[in-house]
Amino acid sequence: MKSSDDERQLLSLIAHELRSPGAVVAGYLRLLRKETGDLPERTRRMIEEADRSCARVLQLVKELSELSELAASDALVSGVPVAVFPLCDEVVRAASSAGSPATFSCDPEDQATLVQGDANRLKRAFAALMAAALRERGTQSLEIHGFVGRDAAVPEAVIALGDPGLALRRDKVLNDRPLSFDRWRGGTGLSIPIACRIVEGHGGRVWSLPQDSRGACALSLPAGS
Repeated sequence: MKSSDDERQLLSLIAHELRSPGAVVAGYLRLLRKETGDLPERTRRMIEEADRSCARVLQLVKELSELSELAASDALVSGVPVAVFPLCDEVVRAASSAGSPATFSCDPEDQATLVQGDANRLKRAFAALMAAALRERGTQSLEIHGFVGRDAAVPEAVIALGDPGLALRRDKVLNDRPLSFDRWRGGTGLSIPIACRIVEGHGGRVWSLPQDSRGACALSLPAGS
């Protein structure tokens, strides 16, 4: 418990120490941008780049705060039933409408599968994992398939992200589960560690699918009726 408390306090302290100077720098950059009409073009571009970089730092500070909050939570499951597969379908549809090459499928009999937890956090976790997979695959399409694993003592909702034909490779998806998942990757901020913490806080786990192309992974959550 002490280790967990130390982790939470460290994350909270880092976020606090970075937030104030970051906000000051962002404020001054906004003032400078208002004066861009009187500045040389090269200087204006430098200010705009600094402004974007500062916004990125402040986003990381926000994510650090969320990690601190998640580290303080013994359990994220609130007991609220969530229809997890329609939730995933909603996220995929939104990404597809924005041009992302992603599709979602789920057997009709599994559509009503429920998990217990926080719908907003689960949606964010899934969206982060999908965004990371899309980013790593470039223009290659991504298939997301949801199904219920019923071989374990407790049924589980499984969501796989990978190459086409996932519905035919369900056994392989589940057999790959001992494999770990690299949550510490550059270019995605802290969204992947946060997503994994959310899934784990709901009693689930995330793992890689090495038989598929880059970025393929799966997650599982304990399922109710």
